[in-house]
Amino acid sequence: MAETKKKLPVSIFEIIAYSITGLLGLWGLVYIALGVACVFVNYKDALVEVNAKLNLGFLIEGVIILAVATVVTVVVLLIHAKTTDREFEKVQRRAAARANRRFGNSEEVVVDAEVSE
Repeated sequence: MAETKKKLPVSIFEIIAYSITGLLGLWGLVYIALGVACVFVNYKDALVEVNAKLNLGFLIEGVIILAVATVVTVVVLLIHAKTTDREFEKVQRRAAARANRRFGNSEEVVVDAEVSE
């Protein structure tokens, strides 16, 4: 009995990219939480001192890191959507061709349509 090879709905690259951007986003959220905590801490603490030594502070750096993670995730999603749409259209064209052959329509039907604004 021949085993059929299952195709993953998500490629290995996408799994790795989503994992990395998820961790990057989590890192940004932690920095944002630390930045908010530093704003509301009124006494000298090690966290407040580290926040003062950073160029932008925890809050701004967290927002930047989260924005980078979001942009990278959106780019990966757009690339995946493009390839998935291409594969879906190919499957639909093949199914339509099979249906035409099955019902005896050997010639392709062309429909002219006028579009007005």
